[in-house]
Amino acid sequence: MTAELFWDKRLDVLYGYWLEKKGGRAAPTRADFNPAEIKPFLPIVNFLDVQWEPPGFRHRLVGTEIVEHLGRDATGRWVDADLYGQSAGRIFESLLQVAHEARPYRRRSPMNWHPRSWLTMESIELPLVDESGRVNMILRGVSYSSPKNPPPDHYLVAPLPSH
Repeated sequence: MTAELFWDKRLDVLYGYWLEKKGGRAAPTRADFNPAEIKPFLPIVNFLDVQWEPPGFRHRLVGTEIVEHLGRDATGRWVDADLYGQSAGRIFESLLQVAHEARPYRRRSPMNWHPRSWLTMESIELPLVDESGRVNMILRGVSYSSPKNPPPDHYLVAPLPSH
């Protein structure tokens, strides 16, 4: 079990599950995840496909709790300015970092790109690899809150230990 890192403890549990599934490898594969085992987390889960040439990220699956908080379903849509406005570049670059490094990251940021800008988003971004070891998907666990002490108007993107 991992130490508590997140406001939403479901993200801690999802991180522990990812660590368990990866074992001694750099990251687990999508096939390592049994939907029945992560059923309690599906409402906060977002799977993103990773495209390498040219680099891009497409939302494959967006959990119901995410859709409810955002008021939209991004399934099938690309991470771009049409979806994320002025924050698209920062979001894209941080996902690219997860993909290039094949390591988990934690993100905490204000939702200044969304009409509900008073919300703070907290996520864990977990790489998944193909058989060759290249990142082909990112599993995100996402939670929204309006904390009493919100983070400043910048992104916290921090690598997490992968052991």
